[in-house]
Amino acid sequence: MKPTSLVFVSLAIFALSLAAILLGDGDLRVALAPLAALGLLLALWRLPLRVPLLATTFLALTLESPSDVPAAGLWQSPLYPVGTLLLAHMNLTFPTQQWMFFSGLDLVLVSLIAIAFVRWARLPREERAAVEESPMRFFAGLSLAAIAFIWLWGFLQGGADVASSLWQVQRVVYLPLFYFLFQHALRGPRDRAALASVLVVAACIKASVAIYVRATVAPRPPAVVLDYATTHADSMLFAAAFCVVAALLVEGASRRTVLLAGFVLPLLLAGMIANHRRVVWVELGAGLLVVYGLCGAGQIRRTIARVAVLLSPVVLLYALVGWGSDSPIFGPVAVVRSIVDSKADPSTEWRDWENYNLFFTIKQSPLLGTGYGHGYIETVKLPDISQSYALYRFIPHNSILGLWAYGGLFGFGALWAMMFVGVYLPVRAAKYARSPRPRAAAVASTATIVVYLVHCYGDMGLGTWTSIFLVAPAFAVGSELAVLTGAWPARLRAAPGLVRVPGAPLASPSPSLGGSS
Repeated sequence: MKPTSLVFVSLAIFALSLAAILLGDGDLRVALAPLAALGLLLALWRLPLRVPLLATTFLALTLESPSDVPAAGLWQSPLYPVGTLLLAHMNLTFPTQQWMFFSGLDLVLVSLIAIAFVRWARLPREERAAVEESPMRFFAGLSLAAIAFIWLWGFLQGGADVASSLWQVQRVVYLPLFYFLFQHALRGPRDRAALASVLVVAACIKASVAIYVRATVAPRPPAVVLDYATTHADSMLFAAAFCVVAALLVEGASRRTVLLAGFVLPLLLAGMIANHRRVVWVELGAGLLVVYGLCGAGQIRRTIARVAVLLSPVVLLYALVGWGSDSPIFGPVAVVRSIVDSKADPSTEWRDWENYNLFFTIKQSPLLGTGYGHGYIETVKLPDISQSYALYRFIPHNSILGLWAYGGLFGFGALWAMMFVGVYLPVRAAKYARSPRPRAAAVASTATIVVYLVHCYGDMGLGTWTSIFLVAPAFAVGSELAVLTGAWPARLRAAPGLVRVPGAPLASPSPSLGGSS
């Protein structure tokens, strides 16, 4: 570093530290924050973008966020304060600093976006065009524009609750922003493999925690069963990781993959059971249907079809016999019944009535919606849960119907178009890819998005950190593979060894795809 630059940086650190001391009332942690932030920025600047982004993904998927109320508020890991600092508003860590209404992850996001923009601007025109090939970029931008429209429309209606509207915006704005980062950072098979490893390892860690909490933490009396062991959102993590391993297993059953599946899949199943969330089984079933439907023909796929046909009469008889039974042996049937029969479970009945209220709200303004800042109309008055969840009318359990109620057909369609295209692209890539690994990556991306959609419909999937760091990279991987396999026409031609279109002239991808960004 040049002497003049060193002097400038030193003066800047001194000024920021002095300001932090004054704002923090002498709090040493606040005073050291500028120095720590500068060190982090220097590290981020020198590393390839994929490294801090994958590290952030791992932390977001494994650390605990206070807003998720981990383990129903009955247990916290030793890393809980770290999760609070990164994933929650920083004024929870520094209670005297109410102005710190942003999270540590917000600071990381701003820093990574700035670094990504500078590196993109420095690329030669050809390499910049390669980065811009993703067809998802337009729809991510459209999503951001739709969010701004729904927010402004809410204020034009009058009577909008500003604080609640900001929470609603926060639920949807992170996904397109993080997509841009992942789309810029992830390049090539090594990065896709690293992402899969991060996802599976994080899921195994959370499954182990769920098993431990279930075995050691007693529920609050008079309950006899702990409501959940980690968080509701971990259902998506478990189901998505299971589908990633299943896609690898079906597409290329090497000895290493079989050993991996033999260890990981039972652990994830045990984690799902320990976490005790019904929706995870719906998510897992939907994800595995995607894996089965999109993976190429093979011995494993044929074996699964035969076993399913042979077992179907047994499963049907088991369900019929156990539908009204309380015996533990029919526990899986009881789970299915509690999901489909609202009279069998108070929680299911409450959500059915909530859905009715959302449908009623949609009917009042089907095209433009109510706008953010307005809760859904309680035409059927439900039991008051405002003491435990004040935002229940603004952020309902059914995120999809909620988006339609607030954004109307136009706002919902523009905001959710990213989701439709995000599914379409990896499905096309899976059909065009002729190599097992790219096809497995496309299938896993599709299954992950489908798992997220199921969670959004049933259990407030919108805007959780877990969903953002599952779906944003799935968008990026699916979009990249759609271009590389030739499934989506683009200036960058399909990469050799990926596409099965005969006779097409193929060229190597641009050097920018090597993951050096």
